[in-house]
Amino acid sequence: MTSSGMRHEWDRLREVIVGVAPADEIVLFHEEAQRWLTPSAAAVSQTHAGRHLIEVDAERARRIETQIEELAALLQREGIAVHRPERLQGLERHFLAPNGEGTQLFPRDPLIVVDDHVIEASLRLQCRQRERFGLRPHAQRLSASGARWSSVPLGWPNGIDGPILEGGDVLLNGHEIYVGMSGCATDMAGVDWLQALLGDSHRVVPVALRSNVLHLDWVLALLQPGLLVYCPEKMIDGLPMSLRTWDKIALHPDEAERLQANLLVLEKGRAVVDVASTRLIEELRLRKVEAIPLPFDGPISFGGGLRSAHLALRREG
Repeated sequence: MTSSGMRHEWDRLREVIVGVAPADEIVLFHEEAQRWLTPSAAAVSQTHAGRHLIEVDAERARRIETQIEELAALLQREGIAVHRPERLQGLERHFLAPNGEGTQLFPRDPLIVVDDHVIEASLRLQCRQRERFGLRPHAQRLSASGARWSSVPLGWPNGIDGPILEGGDVLLNGHEIYVGMSGCATDMAGVDWLQALLGDSHRVVPVALRSNVLHLDWVLALLQPGLLVYCPEKMIDGLPMSLRTWDKIALHPDEAERLQANLLVLEKGRAVVDVASTRLIEELRLRKVEAIPLPFDGPISFGGGLRSAHLALRREG
């Protein structure tokens, strides 16, 4: 890993971790910190917490597994090196919380890569803290290749006090790093920790979000220099100043809530998007961006889109 390997969201993708979600291992969970859930989704998670999804909705569980595997296959066809999280074993499966078995569906959140830093995140949900163990072999491998390996101190077990820093909140634009804050995930202590780690070589910019937004990548995507996708209604103070002159594709709030901004950038001018994002696909094609449609409604229904389901380890710019 070199310092030029992970600097922008749009550099050519070369190496990733794609999540895994065996249909018979996905477990529903509920914690008070899940403030982004709609009332109906919260009722389902609370009613069925600790149960396997395949017992509650078998078709949905199988769809999630199938669509994750289709994403991995697509990236392999693109010539991208695809890794998968290690399966959690023994005590790892119940670390900090008894509910769930440690499904590694969204590797974006528990591990963050910025330049030559590989950072184990501190997540607000207790039951997701265990996910770091399935990604740690990859962090160790990157460290052995020259990366600087750090871990954010774990937040307090009340799910309120940090530091909290989650990968879905972190977007890269060279020396400027945007970090979302909605109260659902990353907090100011996490932002301060990241700035202290990166030092004067980077400027970490907090982005205030509405309280029903889990992560920044739910409402903002940087596709290439000068082009972004965003949902203005979900941002309290608007875009960071350095992005305000860019060409913008604005999503309606209902499109953002279907995680249409949570897409996967392969390189400048090419992105994988959920097949249901029909208006966004047309807007991208009008701007000469190749939009590769992929069905992804299964993982989206579980709280993460295409960006959430992969962690970029190396990009070439």
